[in-house]
Amino acid sequence: MTTRHGVLVAMSGSGVLLTGDSGTGKSELALQLVRRGHALVADDAPELSIESGRLIGRSSRALAGKLQLRGVGVVNLEALHGPDALQPRSTVDLIIQLSRRAEADARPLSGSQPGRTTLLGIPLPCWTVPVDRAPASPELIELAVALVTRNAGATSAWN
Repeated sequence: MTTRHGVLVAMSGSGVLLTGDSGTGKSELALQLVRRGHALVADDAPELSIESGRLIGRSSRALAGKLQLRGVGVVNLEALHGPDALQPRSTVDLIIQLSRRAEADARPLSGSQPGRTTLLGIPLPCWTVPVDRAPASPELIELAVALVTRNAGATSAWN
């Protein structure tokens, strides 16, 4: 088992690992996604392992159910949003890299397929979302999940 800096959110049957430097808005984005009906799996450092050839993420016991928000501190999501706000584990199906780099470095969600990256030997789709001018929106992340899960390798959504 290993850890990876990021936030893991379960969305529509898929696990989305939000990564990026400290301060790029990963936890704030996760909170917005939870408020839209998705579930937090792990904040800060999801524990990752391979089970039956799939990448699985879960929270450490110390951080389970908690989300650290800049300027607010650590919040208990179950107390705020109920038990459906949390999920104990999830596959990792997509990586969203939040980046302060210029937009030219990012792959737009329309017009191009996601990049690919490998995590613990498992190939995964990966999109870089610029956050230098505005924070990433939950709608954008939902679109990325829809494109990856509904098209599962087909290119029709991008052409």
